[in-house]
Amino acid sequence: MLQQTQVKSAVPYFNRFVKRFPDIASLAHASEEEILAIWSGLGYYSRARNLHKAARKIVDCHEGIFPTDYKTVLSLPGIGRYTAGAVCSIAFNQAQPVVDGNIRRVIARLKGIKSRIPEKYFWDQMSEWVPEKKASAFNQAMMELGATICLPSQPACRQCPVHRHCLAKRKNLQNSIPLSKPRKAVRKVDLVILAVKHRGRVLLTRQEDGFIPGKWGLPSRIVPSRQTPGETAQSLNNKMFGGRLPIEFLAILKHSITHHRISAHIYTGNATGKASEILEEKDRIHWANDLQLDAMLTSSLFRKAIQKCR
Repeated sequence: MLQQTQVKSAVPYFNRFVKRFPDIASLAHASEEEILAIWSGLGYYSRARNLHKAARKIVDCHEGIFPTDYKTVLSLPGIGRYTAGAVCSIAFNQAQPVVDGNIRRVIARLKGIKSRIPEKYFWDQMSEWVPEKKASAFNQAMMELGATICLPSQPACRQCPVHRHCLAKRKNLQNSIPLSKPRKAVRKVDLVILAVKHRGRVLLTRQEDGFIPGKWGLPSRIVPSRQTPGETAQSLNNKMFGGRLPIEFLAILKHSITHHRISAHIYTGNATGKASEILEEKDRIHWANDLQLDAMLTSSLFRKAIQKCR
């Protein structure tokens, strides 16, 4: 959960998650829809899917016991070099290096590095430094040093236990090292969402492009550059209902996913008579009641769209 997410944001999700899935077996035997529903709102849903796959692999291949061998841990879905190193060093006290943003900053300042250098340099440096019998304490100390003292701006150098060895401090470069990464350009997206009801149920469709997370979602489409949202809504209506569904504009919702800033244009409609005859394949649609919506709809954007219709 802490991949791409701050601790204070992840804590309530973590508590809810481990309450529902207290061990590997319960996670492995749960459905993906149930896991995504518990994860809903945290974003980066591939993390939840990989966690599920890893739990299943541990049950199927390792008798439900989390492995302790570094290479085996590294082979689990969703686990890369950093996570494998963190688990093996912190949990099992193995002399494996870890490198995160905090540790990169500490090394760059200690070494007085003013230019961008290959990632391999930081891993090689940590591999050289990590002590054989105190890997857990050392790696956690390096992370904590960067998180609490060697801060991105205005570092607390006087409190730093290694300030005498810091080239950046010696040259008064601590506020300009390391070089800041260029930010990703923000992409603005107009999205049309259809909230369609029929006999007290809401229409869900299988997600196609994965732009909005989750296997199931409300019918939606990104507005092409040469169309208005109204034209896109009618085009979606034509595809799904042959244009028979009476729809009306309801509201615009603002939503963010990573570097996307989404303006979601919500259109509503009640499917009655011939308008309820959907042209989509039957295995791609589902009329969901309230309980099913809670289990199947993981996107907070889609949930907000439904709340607007009530």
